[in-house]
Amino acid sequence: MPTTIGKAFRFEAAHRLASLGPEHKCSRPHGHSYRVEIALTRAELVPPGFVTDFGDLAPFGRYLSEELDHRDLTETLPFEPTCELLARHLAQWFIANLEPDIPGRLRSVRVSETASTWAQYDVEERDGGRAPADRR
Repeated sequence: MPTTIGKAFRFEAAHRLASLGPEHKCSRPHGHSYRVEIALTRAELVPPGFVTDFGDLAPFGRYLSEELDHRDLTETLPFEPTCELLARHLAQWFIANLEPDIPGRLRSVRVSETASTWAQYDVEERDGGRAPADRR
């Protein structure tokens, strides 16, 4: 039976959603204290009983800190930075840059702009439901 772990990260950033039109308040530059939560899963634990060592997730935190923290996401990212699209982008980054080197498989990314609003991107099963490390 799969086991799931999670880790939360934070960063501060600004953005604007120009496509909403000039009358919408979110079309103006504004900022958020973003909270990003990732969940990873694995059917069989690796010694000493981990899905993934939490320390192995540090590169994801560095990406958030170095590329997104205290930036204008409208200028930094190649898409309009809605919470939904940001969650999808972060999942794609994680799968491409970190997942091949760790035993766990990304299950979801949740991005919160405020304490009461969030969007979650659920990763579809791939490789027959196994993470790349499961094939080793």
